[in-house]
Amino acid sequence: MSTKSSTDLRSRRTRKWLQDALIQLMREKPFDKIQITEIADRAEVSRPAFYLHFRSKEELLLSQIDGIFDEFIATVGLEIQSNKLDRKQICILLFHYWGKYADLLQMVMKANVQNNLIERIRRYVFIVINELRNKQKKRQLPTNSIEDYHVDFVAGGAYMLLQKWMENKMPYSAEQMGELFYELTLHYENYQ
Repeated sequence: MSTKSSTDLRSRRTRKWLQDALIQLMREKPFDKIQITEIADRAEVSRPAFYLHFRSKEELLLSQIDGIFDEFIATVGLEIQSNKLDRKQICILLFHYWGKYADLLQMVMKANVQNNLIERIRRYVFIVINELRNKQKKRQLPTNSIEDYHVDFVAGGAYMLLQKWMENKMPYSAEQMGELFYELTLHYENYQ
């Protein structure tokens, strides 16, 4: 095994230990009461090792969300390329993913990092929209344009629906929520 691959493996393993430690601690007490030293101790790594991988406990928490979105984007990208998904199915798939990771999402929402979470959702909405546009042979969304408002609208709507769905303990299926999200964002499809 090369030095680089062993370093990468060690880095991924340390990040995973830190993520798991934070989740364990969040099951025991509120996020704002958790100290970085506690996370490092629980993960059995040094405090400097923590800072080698993350700048803050908020970044550590949001790295969990990034993992979920990366998995979602990988799935969506493959399905779009194979012509198996349309926008409605993507909306439904989004809620399936959040249903699958509901415990983590609820912890993140309780951690009071909404602005960071919304920004993450926005980034991934932008990626999905561009994937769809690319498949339809349309130009990519430019940044700093009126279309940014559409991305913000879709991301904000997704966040609010997810939050309400989680707060109410998911009384509707992922399919129902995805269809609702799709219907609420139909105007955007007409704009493309």
